[in-house]
Amino acid sequence: MNRLSRLDQMRRVSALRRLPLGDLDRLVSRSRLLRLRAGERLIEQGLRGEEVFLIVEGRVAIHRKLSAREERVIATRGEGDWVGEMALLEDLRRSASVTAESDIQVLCIPKDAFLEVVTGNSAAAVDLLRTMSARLRESDAAQIEILQQKNERLVRSNRRLSREYRRLRGELDERFSFESFIGSGRSAERVRRAGRRAAESELPVLLLGETGTGKEILARAIHGASERRDGAFVPVNCALFTEALLESELFGHSRGAFTGAAGEKPGLVEAAHGGTLFLDELADMSLPVQAALLRFLEYHEFRRLGETELRRADVRVIAATHADLDEAVRSGRIRRDLYYRLDVFRIALPPLRERLEDIPVLVAHCARRTAERLSCPPLEFEPAAIEVLSAHDFPGNVRELQNEVDRLMAVLGPGARVGPRSLSEKIRYGDPARAEKYGEALRAFKVHLLRETLEACEGNRARAAERLGVHRSNLVRMVRDLGVEQR
Repeated sequence: MNRLSRLDQMRRVSALRRLPLGDLDRLVSRSRLLRLRAGERLIEQGLRGEEVFLIVEGRVAIHRKLSAREERVIATRGEGDWVGEMALLEDLRRSASVTAESDIQVLCIPKDAFLEVVTGNSAAAVDLLRTMSARLRESDAAQIEILQQKNERLVRSNRRLSREYRRLRGELDERFSFESFIGSGRSAERVRRAGRRAAESELPVLLLGETGTGKEILARAIHGASERRDGAFVPVNCALFTEALLESELFGHSRGAFTGAAGEKPGLVEAAHGGTLFLDELADMSLPVQAALLRFLEYHEFRRLGETELRRADVRVIAATHADLDEAVRSGRIRRDLYYRLDVFRIALPPLRERLEDIPVLVAHCARRTAERLSCPPLEFEPAAIEVLSAHDFPGNVRELQNEVDRLMAVLGPGARVGPRSLSEKIRYGDPARAEKYGEALRAFKVHLLRETLEACEGNRARAAERLGVHRSNLVRMVRDLGVEQR
């Protein structure tokens, strides 16, 4: 492009058309012609704006980076228009990038030369201000559109999050509701009814029951149905800590309170402020820690280890144990005054052997829970398998039942049909090791041997008698006397 062509291009620009020919000529002498291919960058967002560009041929797109992953086209420019003009306002970095949409030619004019010529002519300066004002309005309109679109996305996202929150809250409420204490029998209903009454008060609750009967499930349900549901539920197993560590876990400690205390640490009592503190295995708590707990229950005051400052916390306490508390008090393992302070609202959870009517629904619940955890189809239990499970005394209660279902899933695989023979020997025949007397142990062994042999012989008593080395009539008599039923 020769000098006359450049002058002609500049005279077409609205902000330059009123300039004298001599001024335009000075701009032309200080400009240079650039050629770019489609897709090449003319201006990079974030760099300093030292030049103004007049488009001689082709089109460019002006786009702004909104985030590390998103860019948005806010305008396009064509022949006879310029870009980079926003840098004329103040010495800031480029607010947008410019990319060639096709092969382009542009005149590159230094900013200082441009301003020197244009601002020296009042008419041209007015034209420049008009053009800049139009550019600002265009930029503002694009920015407003971007913000509106962002706002729409945020509104949609907020709606999705609200729906997800309601869904998760519903699942959480269902998981930690009284209905999570599974059972349709009278015993289960009695426990749920007592738990609902406990949730209506602020009194301490004492849960008694064997290991695996669902004490923590009930404690969480009481918390979730109480006025403290929005506060924290903080469980602590007293059997897991030594005396010093348990006191530190409960009430916290200051720096240097004991060897290894490198800094101060709040305790679980403070973490449970406004909520519920669940003390599991209370009978394993040492007497000194029991004394500190008693003071906290009476005055809601405590001291961190190594401090003299009294602190306060608003906490409801639910305690649980599988031990015989009356015996523990008589033997001195539990302070009598602490026992009376906690034994305000007592709930006894029955062992599984006393609620055999709940076995079918508990089996289905455990199978569904295992399947959900593994994201696979649940096991299907035959009526005969449910019958065998119902005959077992389950010393480990629901936890033992869940363990048996998990074992079956691992052995048989997802969606398998469970028959009596798939169950563990301990479930099918009982545990001889649990028999307290010689006669009981001998009887359990005989039952186990007869059932195992009959199953191996597919119920054929003649073959079973031959395998055991006894006469068939003796085998029939033993089956009758021991009450052995073929599964």
